[in-house]
Amino acid sequence: MEPHSNQARPQLWRGMLRWCIPLAFLALVAWLVVREIDSLDLPAMQRSLLQMPLLPTLGIAALALGAVAFTGFIDVILARWLRLAVRGRKVFRLAFIANSLSNTLNLSGAMGSAVRLLGFVSMGVESSRAGALIGMQVLSLPLGLSLLVASTLLLGRVPAITASLAQWLVIAVLGAAILYLPLFCVLTARRGLMRWLPAQHALPSWPLKLQLSLLSLIDWLLAAAVLHACLELAGVPIRSLDLLACFAVASVLGLLSLVPGGIGVFDSILVLALAAFGYGQAASLAGLFLFRICYYVLPLFVGLGIGSGMLARRLPLLDRAGERLRRHPLFRVLDLPASLLANLGIRLLAVLTFAAGALLLASAAIPAVREHIEVVRDLLPLAAIESAYWLSILSGVLLLGLGRGIDGRLRLAYRLAMPLLLLSAVLALTKGLHYAEALFLLGVAGLLRLRKREFSQAAMSLSSTVTFGWFAGLLAVVAIFFAIGIGSVFGDDSFDLLYFGVDGHSSRLARGLVAALIGLITYLIWQFFAVRRAPLKLPDREELLRARRLFEEFGGGEFAHLCFMRDKYLFWSADGHAVMACGAVRDRLVALGSPCGSEAARRRAILDFRRFADAQDRVPVFYEVFERDLSLYHDLGFDLFKLGELAIIPLAEFNLSGKRWEDLRHALNRSAREQLDFELIEPPFDTVLMSELEQVSEQWLADKSAREKGFSLGRFDRDYLEWGQIAIVRRAGEIIAFANVLPAYGPGGVLSIDLMRHFADAPRGTMDFLFARIMLWGKEHGHDHFSLGMAPLSRVGDNPYARINERLAALAFEYGGRIYNYQGLRRYKEKFAPQWVGAYLAYPRGLWVPGLLLDIAALVAGGYRRFLLGGRHGS
Repeated sequence: MEPHSNQARPQLWRGMLRWCIPLAFLALVAWLVVREIDSLDLPAMQRSLLQMPLLPTLGIAALALGAVAFTGFIDVILARWLRLAVRGRKVFRLAFIANSLSNTLNLSGAMGSAVRLLGFVSMGVESSRAGALIGMQVLSLPLGLSLLVASTLLLGRVPAITASLAQWLVIAVLGAAILYLPLFCVLTARRGLMRWLPAQHALPSWPLKLQLSLLSLIDWLLAAAVLHACLELAGVPIRSLDLLACFAVASVLGLLSLVPGGIGVFDSILVLALAAFGYGQAASLAGLFLFRICYYVLPLFVGLGIGSGMLARRLPLLDRAGERLRRHPLFRVLDLPASLLANLGIRLLAVLTFAAGALLLASAAIPAVREHIEVVRDLLPLAAIESAYWLSILSGVLLLGLGRGIDGRLRLAYRLAMPLLLLSAVLALTKGLHYAEALFLLGVAGLLRLRKREFSQAAMSLSSTVTFGWFAGLLAVVAIFFAIGIGSVFGDDSFDLLYFGVDGHSSRLARGLVAALIGLITYLIWQFFAVRRAPLKLPDREELLRARRLFEEFGGGEFAHLCFMRDKYLFWSADGHAVMACGAVRDRLVALGSPCGSEAARRRAILDFRRFADAQDRVPVFYEVFERDLSLYHDLGFDLFKLGELAIIPLAEFNLSGKRWEDLRHALNRSAREQLDFELIEPPFDTVLMSELEQVSEQWLADKSAREKGFSLGRFDRDYLEWGQIAIVRRAGEIIAFANVLPAYGPGGVLSIDLMRHFADAPRGTMDFLFARIMLWGKEHGHDHFSLGMAPLSRVGDNPYARINERLAALAFEYGGRIYNYQGLRRYKEKFAPQWVGAYLAYPRGLWVPGLLLDIAALVAGGYRRFLLGGRHGS
């Protein structure tokens, strides 16, 4: 356990730093902004944006796409250096997708690295060579920034962001950034530090380092050129040297902040730096906003469009690729978020849908440009303009909420979001000619349309932490909008709710608050009723008879008969040729054993079950599957956890002679002295017999201080017992013990028993006598095997190479006798010298197994309330 603890500490510290560093940077920047920036004129900023001419704006957008694409030349150069058998066009395309994502979602470099690795591995590149390219690409990108910072300091153009100690910290950070280039050149010449390169490959040469440095410098200069064009178009007549100085400082601090895309840090530092050189804040913000759209958002849209579905279609490959990169020496510190990448495309679309709603509310909160409203008013009646404003707020709140449904791949959320986005784009033009807003909404709608097939969910969890997180974001945005609206109303002495006119922003905003409230209530009602999971239906007698016919034809497995308790649901494969019993607890859908049916149908049933669970936003789990079926679950992407072993007796070997059956032979001999009689009774059963059996059961439960269980264990239920035979033991005509017999359905079936109950004063060896007589009966009637049931946690984690969860389970087996007699149950069944068959839990990758086992224990107990109240097993 100690090595695992030592390994966990660095991961814990890295996780804490990834949160603390960005938060510290954001706090420092917020303090600087509050202290240094004057009050901003938002209408002036909006006017600067709206006055930008269309053709130059499109030209800047094209330049930005070219700037982001240029970074791919670094990948192409490195691919040639590593002699990768991949066409340059494919390398360039993959690089653009990775760069467009990492620009916005940079997680310590992990995002672009993971996308590159996934792409290269899918192209057949060895993971060692793919890792080498990625490592060199990550290390090469800051080279140009280091040169840019050095030029800034040499020219003495460092902007005085603040007169406080922070200015000296900025200079120190910039000085450290200059050292990156010489350190790169020196350290990459040492084989010990470059051990992640293929062993047979030469170290980077000086010409290669020079090429990478120049390409990186051009890359940063292109980004600065895009920013320069944006500021010029916004009305900021900035000098080139001033821009390079401000851009270098903001870029370095943005990278060090570890905030995705440097959002907030880069922007604030840049505005402060420009203000230090005397440039206007409102126009600078307008230019910076255009830069964010052109250099970050637009490439993100294009990258998502080009790589649409790439990650989702290769989910198993992604998991394996993530594991490979985690083992790579260079990337151990990155801890790649493979689970995030698995749903990257959909998660981004969900964020963009949420952002579309936030944009609609933000545009409503800022006063519209008078000239634009006057143009629209010449074309449309005032009622249409006011209605468009009101409806856009309603649509904005609904889109905020639908972001959660898009994240959950909810089919209904997609069907609602698409028309809302298209309608909102029309409303954006109607209420004030907001072209950029309309284009953004249309872009989100276009990306959603590209991923239409992936929205297959029919329901989602309403109580998960993910849902609460999205709902908290919705409430936060709506609350900010209300705060702005109420502040505007109270700040306007001439406020009149019923005033309609060009200058009636306060009145318009007050009416919009009503729309926001209606939207919020509408969304909550929709979420509660429309996306709830459909209730699972317990089987009726006709369905149970249909299942029994299938069991008798193909075999029912060890748990088939338990479906007749009617406390489980029956899940049928799409073709109706396989069935399994399952139960639900929290967001888990737990199947009991493997499906029953033909071999081909069983495989399809597992896949159908997983798809059904995914569509209901549930976790598919298979409880107690056996060794013969493990390949099915492995091939379909399940992980496995050993639960224990099943004791099976081949009845052909059972004859009561020899030392192996000595205890059973003594039990039979003793039964004659104790005047015990055995009888196997066929249904239907009369009321008197059932009353006697119930009396035995109730006394047994009281003696054991136990409660009835369910799911994988039987309980005393008259309807359930009517579906099979009952073995009873009488003493002098009085029933003192019984067990219900589970039939060996179909070919190769296994005979077993479920309830085993007796009076406390029953003679010693009564249950051994019952076992022996049932096995003799089974052998006489041609049955091949008899099951003694499970020995939980037996032979689990009993070697040093077992998984950590199974090694913890081994400790429970060793020392958990006070809670459950694990070892005693194993010893009792060993006296029958059975064949031991491993039983496993099959579950999707990434689940926390102890929590999953607690959920199943609660399911067996009849719910968490009964589980927490305690009580021993009642079977």
